[in-house]
Amino acid sequence: MYHQINPTEMFRERQLALLEEADGQRLARRLRAGAGRETKARRSTVAVSTLGLLAALLAAGLLALFAFSVPAFGKQSDVRQQSAPGSGKTEAGVAIESTVVKASFASGSGFNFLGVKVSDHGNLLSFESPANQEAVFGGREGYAVCSTNGSTHNGHDTGEVEGGFGTPTFVQPTAGAFPLTVTRNTTDGKFQLKQVWAKPDATEKDITVTMTLKNRSSATIEGVLMSRSGDFDASGTSNDRGARTNDSAWLWDDATLVSPPGGLMLTALTFGTSHSTGIETQSTWVGDGTTNSGTRQACGADRVNTPTTAASDFTMKVLYLFGNLSAGQSKTVKFEYGRM
Repeated sequence: MYHQINPTEMFRERQLALLEEADGQRLARRLRAGAGRETKARRSTVAVSTLGLLAALLAAGLLALFAFSVPAFGKQSDVRQQSAPGSGKTEAGVAIESTVVKASFASGSGFNFLGVKVSDHGNLLSFESPANQEAVFGGREGYAVCSTNGSTHNGHDTGEVEGGFGTPTFVQPTAGAFPLTVTRNTTDGKFQLKQVWAKPDATEKDITVTMTLKNRSSATIEGVLMSRSGDFDASGTSNDRGARTNDSAWLWDDATLVSPPGGLMLTALTFGTSHSTGIETQSTWVGDGTTNSGTRQACGADRVNTPTTAASDFTMKVLYLFGNLSAGQSKTVKFEYGRM
């Protein structure tokens, strides 16, 4: 390998030699110092260039990583928002069949106790009074909206079974407590249903829900009905007795047969609006899950004769008949659940 000669360095060395011979040592030292600074400058330039190259490579790498990472994050976000098949959830994460407690209340103890729980869809989940005397619903209480005198089922929700309603919105001044307002629209675009659950009455041992149904469409809707119903188990047992009046339906355990006895009553409090009540068998209300969807999804009732002569598994229902609702018109009624 040949050594490459640098003409500039040769000229400088010769110049320095001549200056030293002419006793120009001071000037020579200055020239050497200048040469040293130039060499350092060249080294600094190389170092800076090297660092710049490394920085550029690092930046390029980060940009490439970011380019690959952004789509990956986007896909993860989509997975979070979408529901898994069979999960029963909407894209907003609200369960289609929901028994999640949204508001709860407890007061007193023993014979004077009252405990109430309502779901994020406006279903009554628990009514306990006195203590340890809970009407266990198992996600089986709720409401239905119908039209054309009951032949069209616009929406229903009884906890574990639901159809025709969209995602709810809420008004709740205190998280986890009453009062609670739950508003939902039917997916056919015809109705808006607003439920206002008042704070339970610890003295009278009851709770009232005010329900407002509005026609959201641009046309009159004929034969509008709205009901609340449930599969209640007084005293925690499924064998209850049932009875009704024109305003109330109730299930109870007779004091001569069950100790301690319990009972729950559902009442239509808006007496000026046409209404009806009914006691049904649990099998009629639930249906067979195939050809018969059960009256839980409907507004009408397939009543049994009351008072029932023997204890059995019964359900109860209260129905309001609104008649025709013109475009934009709304009707407001009240239901009450109370201890008996």
